[in-house]
Amino acid sequence: MQKVDNNDFMARIEELLKEQIAELGENPDEIENHEFVSQMRCEVHNDGTMVYFWRGMPILRLVPEKGDEGTTYWRIFTQEEHFLNSVH
Repeated sequence: MQKVDNNDFMARIEELLKEQIAELGENPDEIENHEFVSQMRCEVHNDGTMVYFWRGMPILRLVPEKGDEGTTYWRIFTQEEHFLNSVH
């Protein structure tokens, strides 16, 4: 697995969120910041899994996995990967 710094990781998550919003037929570049704040939600589950919702629809799921050295790696699932059936 590739190790990335936190800024690269967050940039990749933002990119994936925008891609998923575009898949829903919206242009993320045309969405005002206040709309992002009011329409985007992230649930954090007891196991550390994070599920991002756009307008109430789950669009991205991140599942933590521990590496051999205690490092946390993240498995990332999009709508296309049919993660919806496995959301907590």
